[in-house]
Amino acid sequence: MKNIALLFLVMMTSLFFAQAQDFGQIVAGAVKDGNKYAADYLRPFGEGEIYNLSRGWYSTAKAHKLLGVDISINAQFAIVPSGKENFTFNNSDYTSFKLNGSNTSASLPTFVGGSSSQVINVTTTANGQNVTTSFTAPSGIGDNLKKNLSFLPTASPLPIAQVGVGLLKHTDIKIRYLPKKNFNDIEIGVMGLAIQHEFSDYLPFIKKVPFLHLSALAGYSSIDASYKPSFGTNASVQSTDAVAVYKISSFTLQGIASAKFALFEIYAAIGYSKGSSTVDLNGNYSITYKTGNLPPNDKVIINQKDPIALSYDGGGVSNTVGFRLNILILKIYADYTFAKYNTMGVGMALSFR
Repeated sequence: MKNIALLFLVMMTSLFFAQAQDFGQIVAGAVKDGNKYAADYLRPFGEGEIYNLSRGWYSTAKAHKLLGVDISINAQFAIVPSGKENFTFNNSDYTSFKLNGSNTSASLPTFVGGSSSQVINVTTTANGQNVTTSFTAPSGIGDNLKKNLSFLPTASPLPIAQVGVGLLKHTDIKIRYLPKKNFNDIEIGVMGLAIQHEFSDYLPFIKKVPFLHLSALAGYSSIDASYKPSFGTNASVQSTDAVAVYKISSFTLQGIASAKFALFEIYAAIGYSKGSSTVDLNGNYSITYKTGNLPPNDKVIINQKDPIALSYDGGGVSNTVGFRLNILILKIYADYTFAKYNTMGVGMALSFR
């Protein structure tokens, strides 16, 4: 099950970094412009994954018996709020980027948006002279998501695998861990730890209701990933040491209640989460501009180093409702979390109590 989650995590990361190759062309303009465009383009990813990472820790409030174990895999889908599939590009907000054509404003796709054919013209100064280039606005992964996951609303997905063990009385230790490994030029490392403590037995009126359980959970997890993008031979931006890096971390506190009825179990939680993410495009980049002069003076090349550095924050109060089907040691569950980015979660676990 861990390998299945890892496969999907690599696939999701590949999808993100595949877009990063086109996204890398935005470094052709002023550094401030590139960062502004990138911040708007990647916002649903940078924010949504914070909420995804804080989810999926539990599907019941009941703790394991001593040395009880569960191995679970789940997928979280942070639903992109309305309006964040696109962002508004205004010429007046940029110094070196302008829309090609007569329009001064346009709706362009974010990372989870659709395709784009809008050309962005770049005008800047190099070696004391005005120079130009252009690039096509990066498309999003929305079309691929709708093609392969058409039954879901537009969402930023994240697969998660973890192991839970009953080590102390009424207490589970949950672990998410993958030492940083390389998979086809993608490096991914995952780390997470949570403690869930059931306090049902401390409350006499709850103790008399054997199907009802109450617990509290505190958890922290992080993902560290990097990728070396390639650039088309005809692209105006080139690099031999480019590396795109993203890091996500999230902390959550949850109060959980669950009730079990034969094979069916329902659970609910209220809590608070807080996290951050960073996306950096590091390395040395050469940008080829047109000067408007005759050859051999028709082009000029300038260099940029580590041009993109973005950071996002997320968090707040959340409410979760879910259900679980218990078939012997197999547990199948699904839930929905209400927060700034509402999240759907589905998963399965092998549980040995």
